[in-house]
Amino acid sequence: MPKRASLIVIVAVVVGVISYLAASTAFPALLFFPYERTVGETRVYSEEPISGDIASVISASNQKLSKSAISEPGVFARPVFLTSGGLRWAILSIGAPHSFGLTRPAGDNVVINRSSVTLDKVWSGSPVAGVRSLTVVVTHERTHVLIRAHFGRFADATFPSWVREGYCDYVAGASTLSDSEASALRAAGSHLPALL
Repeated sequence: MPKRASLIVIVAVVVGVISYLAASTAFPALLFFPYERTVGETRVYSEEPISGDIASVISASNQKLSKSAISEPGVFARPVFLTSGGLRWAILSIGAPHSFGLTRPAGDNVVINRSSVTLDKVWSGSPVAGVRSLTVVVTHERTHVLIRAHFGRFADATFPSWVREGYCDYVAGASTLSDSEASALRAAGSHLPALL
């Protein structure tokens, strides 16, 4: 009987951990982000204290998003989660560990890799083109929300990646690579995801 009880406890713990991690990808707040700041309609959550500079990051992002032909006010209310690139990022970025950020399809939560609000920087951990502006990355990821809201999730999933990612970079006003960097990487036969 004790062996059966131990097995039940082990199974319950494993199921609980897996369920918690799966739920966290849809609802990042479950991973406990102890710091929060609200800028307009946008709630920003972080593992570390949030600099007052976040107001200029979110305001600049809002201005860029407002100029998009598919702009919808609801995007400003989607939360942004800033990680320090550690365990929370590893859990939330399943399948995209060297990304600057991502937008979780369930809930349209924007999650950002290791970042500095004060420096307006995000690091992806990639050895090539591994640093980008936080304002640009937040805007890029929030543009994914705009695309889904305007065209629908199914249509968004069927668009070619270069269309989705290209439009997000267009609205954000910057890309991971300059034209010359991209040309050099292509000439070298690189398949870096940023070339998309």
